[in-house]
Amino acid sequence: MTTVREQPPWREPPAPPAGVDLPPLRIYNSLTRSKTLFVPIKAGEKQVSWYACGPTVYDESHLGHARSFVTTDIIRRILKDYFKFKVQFVMNITDVDDKVTIILRARQQHLLADFISKNSTSRETPLETATHALNAYLEKNLKLVPSDTPITTLDAEVKKQYANALAGKSMDDAPVGDREAKLKMHIRTVASATEALTSPDIQLDQFFAKSQDILLPYLDSLHGSSIDADDHSIFTKLTSFYEGRFMEDMRALNCLDPDTLTRVTEYGPQIVDYIKTIEEHGFAYKTTDGSVYFDVGAFESANNKYPRLEPWSRNDKGRQAEGEGSLVQTTSEKKGNSDFALWKASHPGEPSWPSPWSKGRPGWHIECSAMASDVIGPQVDIHSGGIDLAFPHHDNELAQSEAYWSSKNQHEQHQWVNYFLHMGQLSITGSKMSKSLKNYTTIKEALSRRDWTSRSLRIVFLLGNWRDGIEITESVIKESNAWEDRLDNLFFKVHDLVDRKNSRSKSSSLASDLKTALLKAQKETFDALCDSFNTRQVMLIISDLVGTTNSTDWQTVDRDDIISVAKWVTEMVNMFGLNGNASAASASIGWSGSSIPEEAKPFIYPLSDLRDQLRQKARSTEGITAADLITVTRLERPVVQGISQTYSAISTKFAKDISDLATSESKSLSKSVLELCDRLRDVDLWEKGIYLEDSLNAAEPAVVRPVTRELLIVREGHEQQRLAKQKAKEDRERHAIEEAEQKAAQGKLSHLQMFRSSEYSEWDADGFPTKDAEGKDLAKSRSKKLRKEWERQKKLHEAFLAAQQK
Repeated sequence: MTTVREQPPWREPPAPPAGVDLPPLRIYNSLTRSKTLFVPIKAGEKQVSWYACGPTVYDESHLGHARSFVTTDIIRRILKDYFKFKVQFVMNITDVDDKVTIILRARQQHLLADFISKNSTSRETPLETATHALNAYLEKNLKLVPSDTPITTLDAEVKKQYANALAGKSMDDAPVGDREAKLKMHIRTVASATEALTSPDIQLDQFFAKSQDILLPYLDSLHGSSIDADDHSIFTKLTSFYEGRFMEDMRALNCLDPDTLTRVTEYGPQIVDYIKTIEEHGFAYKTTDGSVYFDVGAFESANNKYPRLEPWSRNDKGRQAEGEGSLVQTTSEKKGNSDFALWKASHPGEPSWPSPWSKGRPGWHIECSAMASDVIGPQVDIHSGGIDLAFPHHDNELAQSEAYWSSKNQHEQHQWVNYFLHMGQLSITGSKMSKSLKNYTTIKEALSRRDWTSRSLRIVFLLGNWRDGIEITESVIKESNAWEDRLDNLFFKVHDLVDRKNSRSKSSSLASDLKTALLKAQKETFDALCDSFNTRQVMLIISDLVGTTNSTDWQTVDRDDIISVAKWVTEMVNMFGLNGNASAASASIGWSGSSIPEEAKPFIYPLSDLRDQLRQKARSTEGITAADLITVTRLERPVVQGISQTYSAISTKFAKDISDLATSESKSLSKSVLELCDRLRDVDLWEKGIYLEDSLNAAEPAVVRPVTRELLIVREGHEQQRLAKQKAKEDRERHAIEEAEQKAAQGKLSHLQMFRSSEYSEWDADGFPTKDAEGKDLAKSRSKKLRKEWERQKKLHEAFLAAQQK
């Protein structure tokens, strides 16, 4: 394998006009494989054009997609909200592709739906078809399984032949990777289909659900070519559905909508014209089957470079084939091995559009070139996508776009894209998260199961480098949770500081260390973001500043300095997209969930202040008196309306319970008051999502805060400990009872009768044996042993008799 790292030609954009102040932002550029100074084409207006490769929509989006698109959204927000660029963000939707992933999936789903509708009442045809489909699936994907294996022993045979893959080992000497992951996927598919075929009482809908993965390719092999190529609705029905699902997922992850969204199926005429221009420039040729290929040789002869992003991958036939698509037939008419399809003549069962060359469809790569050029023009500031798209997709885009915007006689290379950004991938135990491997968790599943929130997932990505791969591990999750909890604690305390009438910090004219720390953090953040969007460094800077603020004695610093820190941190989390739709310039402090409901504040803060006073008095040396409790009648009661009745009721109930104590005959008022205070904190307010966090310093008031994941986990842990202790106590008590019952049962037998059996022939007056069954005297050793048993039973029986008398 070659490791050539040829530095491709790249022309630095011209310097901005005089008087234009641009940040010293340097971005890692895949075109130069280095950090280059960012100067947009329209630097004077601070306008940035950005084209992002969007999804191929034929299935649910997974966390791997979240990695790419959330990271893209983060960088877009930094450019827009931090560096104040005007960003034109264009993204495409691939709803038909030359790789025919969508074509195949849509066609298969159409055929399966038709098959189910025709066999919704009969079991005979589905069983017969699924049996043939299973055999075909095994022959193609699990070749080690003998073809004559009975279905009753199929599962055992599969596990035997593919034991290594199932155990996480390599099937050969190569490292464990995608091959083993695919084998596991095929094994799961076969197991599901086998269950469907061997379950006699299975319902038809369950049968089709469990066997669909073998039926899809089999039905397509039989009837795929019969699909009407002009009926595009067969294909767009699937893609329209999943485009909607994708946009739902992106909004759930708080990604901004694109300024412009383009779809391949809406660009047929423009793509044809685009290819015609490339052909006119001498960089494309037609083959006899009606396809059009890009002429890499002619392109290079005109003083152009190919490939520019990954020159070392030029001869990687596997990736070239992947870029062309699994169902695309290789033509012998290609002039060079690196030539790639601009237009493919459609085969039976594939959608088609008219063109001068044939009824066909666009090549996978040409779609982005045509759409980006149409919306943005001859030059693009930023082009982005996942790192897996660099070659051949983006390299082919570059070549054909530069061929389009130049001419054969123009020897100076046209630079179509100035900055290429490639996002790192998300991996699972070393394998790329992939739809084809089915080793993914969908975004909807992750959010609905509360494995992740939009915020927690974004924090994980922010704590990494945007262009590096990331694997979610336990340590990564712990770091993310700790960062979120640290900011939660700051926002809780600042809300409490701002919303309380009695401030817990003092105003001071003296410059504080906190103010210095904030200025330092702001300067370091600017430097980090100018260093190719180094969000991890910024996250650590924010964490350090928040840690310093949380650990500072707020009685000794100016409250405005504390609030200034909280406002700047809020501005940063808003800018990173960690706070829903809040803008970076929002005047609010904190993020969603960091404050109790507004309608609760008029009730809860006076209630918390009263509770603080009562607790301090009850815990004092002199304790609390009935006279002290009368102060509860002075508790403020705001006007009750709507949902506020809930909090008014809690406040009123606590006041009444305290008042009742004042007239009670309780001999321990302080203890009773503290119990009511704990109930208010741990039950009444907790159930409404509010928690009063008592300070270790009894003189400081409790912090009023929402109930968070962190608190729920702590309480759950305490509850589990309590239940464990309770269970241990119950086990001890049950064991004692069982032991007593066992002793009682043993004590029923009289020691006078215990040895009266055929094992002995003579006994003394106490029922103790003196001779064995043959009439011989018992040996002294045996007699001694029996005497101990007799004495023990005597005690048990006497205890039993005594218990009976009671």
